[in-house]
Amino acid sequence: MRNIPLLFPFALALLWSCLGGALIPWLHLLPFAPFLVFAYMRCSFPVSLWWALLSGLIIDLMSSQMHFGLHALNYCLTTLAIYTQRKHFFEDKPIALSVFTALFASTSTLLQLLLFSAFERHLPFNWKSLLSDLFAMSILDGIFAFIWFTLPMKLYLHIRKTGWRALFKKSS
Repeated sequence: MRNIPLLFPFALALLWSCLGGALIPWLHLLPFAPFLVFAYMRCSFPVSLWWALLSGLIIDLMSSQMHFGLHALNYCLTTLAIYTQRKHFFEDKPIALSVFTALFASTSTLLQLLLFSAFERHLPFNWKSLLSDLFAMSILDGIFAFIWFTLPMKLYLHIRKTGWRALFKKSS
């Protein structure tokens, strides 16, 4: 996946962040999580922090939360927390992006809860929602990374290697 330009997964994340809420409003995924994980595998730490800041600011601009910059801070802190774990994941393995995205999502969710409790007077806390947000939604974010990012990137590499015509060519 080294041949994929970084703007391709960024465009996928941006597309999902614009359309995902309209298509599936009840499913709250982290649209930039797979992109940031992909950036961790390809970029240095300072560049990854810049991507995290930009991604968080885009989410902040699209959200209706009162605290502007909370997502940007969350993504930067998540990058700080898990960037070094990239050495355990190989960029060429399709499952690596999904598992690393699930790790990103659970870390980001935990940090979001801590940040939210720091800025709000009360934190709506119960164990059921904590477990579902930390584990179930993180697994869904990993599945989302595989379907929305890995498969289109594999298709991109296939098209780049064989050309568009090979997709529509009849096999005889």
